[in-house]
Amino acid sequence: MRTRPREVVRLLAAWRHAAQCRALRAASTQEAMQRAKEEADEAPECEQADTDESAANDASCVERAHRRMH
Repeated sequence: MRTRPREVVRLLAAWRHAAQCRALRAASTQEAMQRAKEEADEAPECEQADTDESAANDASCVERAHRRMH
């Protein structure tokens, strides 16, 4: 049985689309991991802020924690 050219073209297009989707997911995952790493690096600074001068920092830490929840 011979494969029709149109079917081959559709198959190749489906493979190309799947590869593009995998690449986008991989890039998105890498970006999310980088953001999580950056936030994790910032978290110890927020936890150690105990002075009155750091009250402004505490508000930004709360905002970052809230963003992580969503």
